[in-house]
Amino acid sequence: MKSISRKYWILILSMIVLHIQQMGAQYATDVLRFSQINSAVGGRAQGMGNTVVGLADDYSALFGNPAGLSQQKSFEFSAGLSRLGYGNDVTFFGNKTTDNDNALKLDNLGIVYPIATVRGGLTFAFGFGRVANFTSVASFDGFNAGSSIVRSLTSNENTFYYSKDKYDDFLNRSIVYKLWLADTFLDTINKDEGLIPVLTDSVQQAGRIVEGGGINHWSFGGGIDIAPNLSIGVSLNFASGSYTYDREFTEIDSRNIYKASYIFPYNFSRWTYTSTIKSDLSGFNALFGIMYRMPGKYRIGASIRIPTTYEITETFTDDGISKFDDGIEYKASLPPGETKYKIVTPLVLSTGLSLQPINWLLLAGDAEYTDWTQMEFDTNNPDLIEENRNIKKWMRETWNLRGGFEATIWSIGLKLRGGIEWKPSPWKGDPADYDQKFYTVGIGFMLDESSSINGSFSYGDWKTHRDNYIWSNVPASRTKEIITTQTINVTFSHKF
Repeated sequence: MKSISRKYWILILSMIVLHIQQMGAQYATDVLRFSQINSAVGGRAQGMGNTVVGLADDYSALFGNPAGLSQQKSFEFSAGLSRLGYGNDVTFFGNKTTDNDNALKLDNLGIVYPIATVRGGLTFAFGFGRVANFTSVASFDGFNAGSSIVRSLTSNENTFYYSKDKYDDFLNRSIVYKLWLADTFLDTINKDEGLIPVLTDSVQQAGRIVEGGGINHWSFGGGIDIAPNLSIGVSLNFASGSYTYDREFTEIDSRNIYKASYIFPYNFSRWTYTSTIKSDLSGFNALFGIMYRMPGKYRIGASIRIPTTYEITETFTDDGISKFDDGIEYKASLPPGETKYKIVTPLVLSTGLSLQPINWLLLAGDAEYTDWTQMEFDTNNPDLIEENRNIKKWMRETWNLRGGFEATIWSIGLKLRGGIEWKPSPWKGDPADYDQKFYTVGIGFMLDESSSINGSFSYGDWKTHRDNYIWSNVPASRTKEIITTQTINVTFSHKF
């Protein structure tokens, strides 16, 4: 057992390794996060339910179906901003908490550059588009009678045959030991030695998790007519981005349970575990498209996005503080750790159709197929290879469906838009209310013969859950969450 003096001095040392084993580990959720594209680029497409594959005829075609670029006969400059508002109603052990966050980012910036041809069209485009936004937040607070996160942070290694140096290293790898929330034990009869949690259940748990970052595509592409009304195109996308994660998890002896002298630590008051992650990523993919057009009637398009290989560099830190009723307080910080890994996203197949039944009305719809079992870690690490097997077992195929309309009010140069998008959950067994649904409206206005502004608003909602930790292969601290999003996009275009 520890002495008071040893407790004091050892807590001055840095906390190490145990958090590396947890936060440095990668899981299926990491691959999924970086594999998903949130919405189309540009205010027009977003206002029409994010439809673009059978509709693309402006700068946004570079990111949805580059074959549509060949329709553009004028130089075009495009720039847009997007604001995401994220709300989360969390239920945790019967208590409800509401939190929200927002992010204002550049949505697109680029040029469309047509080439003069004798017949048909040849048009290039290059620029920037933000294709994913990781902004999210969750806050929770409730009494957990069944477990403590300390249990999941306490190693079950048997150290009986360890050398002194190896045993000391084992203790230095335990955050909860350094904060006096786990203690040593020795069983000479059964030759068993190690750590045992001393804070096991009956604690008030509260926390806040804030995520941020996103993925940007720096793209160059073009579309060319290869036959009357038939075009093909390709865009080369150099991806960059970041992901941030900040979690503060607190446990409190809110009911004065840890007071009796026979329960150690008898005077526990509260402790807080703060974790941060920062990921920087880079990758490359290509998007191939084809489009057939019957002017004034309909367009049919299809695209293939090849898998992206991302290289990810991840740094992580954590801090701990424990407090006791006698006024003793202990703090420790872990020096930043770093890990690198690669992931491969799945192939994405899309098809789209746009119809013009009357001259002032345009209808559009897309269908997008993704087999999420094909995403994987690109590695020789046996632990990550096992996680690839889990991806095969846990994930499924999905069809994302999108539809929208655009009504033109010729007399005042106004376009009114609306749409809907349905994105089924990629996880096997998820209920229908875990599917993401987005409802969009939009407006376009010609400032003059060459310039226009397109604005859109998108409202999304779905349910999900989050496990703070697992105990005995069972979720022991789960939040149930109702997500709502509000996205506003404003895009300015000028043709010259």
